Amino acid sequence: MHALMVARNQRFPEIKHGGIVALAKACVRPVIFTSAHAHYSIEKSAIAAGIGLDNVICVPTDDCGCMNPVALRELAHKEIAAGGTPFFVNATAGTTVLGAFDPLAEIADVCEELGIWLHVDGSWGSPLALFADPSVFEYPIPAGRINSLTINPHKLLGVPLQCSFLLMRDGLGVMRETLGLNASYLFHSAPEDDESADGFGLHQQRQQLGGSWDFGDATMGCGRRPDAIKIWISWRYYGTKYFSDRVGRARQLAVEFADMIASRNTTRTSESGDWKLFIRPQSTCVCFWFIPHSEADRHAGRKNNNGSTNPQCWWGDVTKALCNRVNATGKLLLDYACVDRFAPTSVPSEYNKNTVPFFFRIPFNSPGVTVDTLEAILNSIELAARHLYSN
Repeated sequence: MHALMVARNQRFPEIKHGGIVALAKACVRPVIFTSAHAHYSIEKSAIAAGIGLDNVICVPTDDCGCMNPVALRELAHKEIAAGGTPFFVNATAGTTVLGAFDPLAEIADVCEELGIWLHVDGSWGSPLALFADPSVFEYPIPAGRINSLTINPHKLLGVPLQCSFLLMRDGLGVMRETLGLNASYLFHSAPEDDESADGFGLHQQRQQLGGSWDFGDATMGCGRRPDAIKIWISWRYYGTKYFSDRVGRARQLAVEFADMIASRNTTRTSESGDWKLFIRPQSTCVCFWFIPHSEADRHAGRKNNNGSTNPQCWWGDVTKALCNRVNATGKLLLDYACVDRFAPTSVPSEYNKNTVPFFFRIPFNSPGVTVDTLEAILNSIELAARHLYSN
């Protein structure tokens, strides 16, 4: 929300004093673009910032769940032609469901071409780009080409809740200019003679931050929890290598688990069902189905309400039933999710949307997870299938 409001006030400076009314009088319609798989917080922020949900354009993703930069460019030009003013793109480093990484360099090309603020929601995925060895993770954040980045160390880095950060490419100055009110009873400029007593270059750093270490006037809140202490203590105690090893291990577990799923299928007579990997994991999140043979036989050739014989329509019901059965044992807690897929039509910038049936979704993080844990997950799902769907 802070990134969105800074971008809004920078692009439309009249809004700081005149509010949304000033834009309405000028017949200006701000437009936001976001991945169709983005976290819902961007829509909540659009409501809070007065942009409105109708002006949040969801950009279709490719088959791997990454924002389609070609579609982004097409939709941006479409909105411009319709009288809209695109000013903010919300890309994602680690989407909520699939853990996908949007092609940030290509999206940055579009944003630079059209003068749009590029924000990256890296709440849970960005530590992979920041800490993981490039040999195990190949989705970097393009240096200097994004305006703002969010990161939640309380996710992949294991820092206690809540610990969230907004990183600004251009420092606090742009935030203080667009959101600050200069409340003199709270915020005071530094004495001029500080520089003479500065042996650590702090005066220069402070100027880069916008003239003050106090970022209270640069944000919407005043008092706040000391999130910085949590990440600082963790980093001092564990060190950078621990963070690197932690996220690298989580990534490796995801790859190993996906490989286990892909190789799990044997002959029909020796197994109770088929394992189906949704996509190869890009980060630490693995999404898959288990389809019992008995259910496949029961639905074979049966037409759905829309006349289709596509078996995937019932996969979601099986997934939910298996998940609930496993969770009821109290030994494991699994979860499921669904996403939309998009296919281009013959009309430019238009896409058909198809909702994928519910699938198992497991994001790996805990250093305590082992290969035995992965085996236990797969065995528990097969056992649940035998209880629920045995012939």
